[in-house]
Amino acid sequence: MPSFGIFLFLLLVVATGLYSIVLIWNYIKTKDLSYVKKLITILILPGVLISFSLYSHFPITKERVIGIYEIDNRFYPGKNSDWQKDHFFFEITKDNEFIFNEKLKDGSIKTIRGRVEWYRDKPPMLYRIIMDNEHPLIDPTPVLYRGKRKFYYVFESKFGNMFYRKTE
Repeated sequence: MPSFGIFLFLLLVVATGLYSIVLIWNYIKTKDLSYVKKLITILILPGVLISFSLYSHFPITKERVIGIYEIDNRFYPGKNSDWQKDHFFFEITKDNEFIFNEKLKDGSIKTIRGRVEWYRDKPPMLYRIIMDNEHPLIDPTPVLYRGKRKFYYVFESKFGNMFYRKTE
């Protein structure tokens, strides 16, 4: 049964392609804009379908995961999430290093280092955080949530769920 679907799809592609060539040829010969309007009309649906298929496929590769993440305070707006955004962020480096930064009361930055262990070889790339000492704000197995083009991680911490989104 799938071969019938592929056959039908190819038949529609060939028919649309041939009809488009005929319309372009007629426009070149006559310079009549009605041929261009017909061409645009028949190409709108394939254009929309191609756009949706290209937009929906954005795999989460290791290159996309590597970067700096900060709290996304749009999930639960308010003073607490704003405070968290001002005080916590982390980075995943190309060298599989996990760097968690915490802003202290005096304005200095406390850096805690760990390693990232990738446990999946294909997208979406998933990882574990290996720390020498456990930290109450670092979830060793963050949960990945993804949409069409964007994704974010949720860390379970002493503050509850912390939502991190990539900034760089």
